Amino acid sequence: MSPIYPIVIPAAQVANSSWATAEEFASIVLHIKNLCSNFPSILMAYSADFEAKVNAVMLAEEIVNWGINVFIPDSPVPLAAISYAITTKAMPIGLYIEGVKNSDSVRLIPISSHGGLFDNQDLKTAFVASSSKKGVIGSTDISSSYIKHLAGFADPYIEKGLSFSSFENPFKELNKAMSQNENLGILFEKDPKGPKAVIGNNGSLLKLEENGAQISTEQIAKRISKYLKEERYASGTLLVPAGNSNGFGEFGEIAEIEGNDFDLIYSAGFSDLLLSWWPDGLIAMQGSSCFGDGLLAAIYYLESLR
Repeated sequence: MSPIYPIVIPAAQVANSSWATAEEFASIVLHIKNLCSNFPSILMAYSADFEAKVNAVMLAEEIVNWGINVFIPDSPVPLAAISYAITTKAMPIGLYIEGVKNSDSVRLIPISSHGGLFDNQDLKTAFVASSSKKGVIGSTDISSSYIKHLAGFADPYIEKGLSFSSFENPFKELNKAMSQNENLGILFEKDPKGPKAVIGNNGSLLKLEENGAQISTEQIAKRISKYLKEERYASGTLLVPAGNSNGFGEFGEIAEIEGNDFDLIYSAGFSDLLLSWWPDGLIAMQGSSCFGDGLLAAIYYLESLR
């Protein structure tokens, strides 16, 4: 068993639509067409990276030529949001678009109906005849249900205590709506003595800084694991990068993951997960997206300090 990894498309190929006929992307193109042969609709979303929306629209404009409808939000959302939306809307596939660091390329992440990465054994590459009908691009709201889902994890009766000194969330429209949800108020309280929090452009990564020094993802993961076990009475498997299991044994069963962050994400999608983490700031938790959720991790981290 292995995941279908995301594909990285040069921005020039996105702009001229040549990616759709390029040999290196043929299998994923056929996979999309096969999955949508009976239900010709896709949910697509994009990160807060510069030009992610432009690239997403150009990709959508090619996909509708295959006779597939593409539903896409008006503003960027976290990867966790579309992961959750695909399962609740019972869509056969979702596509998330984000930039690639230090590269003029676009990463396209195919997301399965269970909200995680596809298994390579499920790759469908049968020939699909061209449709005589063109699909449409429609708008959809992913944020509202995600915010309710996120607020459902927060403890509405948490004690007062330390807060973030600053909280940087690149999803401006989402952040505005979140600030109006009472259960998410913990993220918007300010305390000059607290750590600085930064959410990554795809929403999966959380970076914390205290007294000018970065708090490692491993430290954050240990604190959240302890909180989930002792205060939330949660249990399950902890997935950690190979060679990094030290200090996690007290929280539950441990599995070390070889490979890269997408191998971790794939494993998390098929595990009785308590928590998984990767050194770049990715933390995924029980009940949320296997892709990681920096916003939920930020909530749990603050709650663990109180």
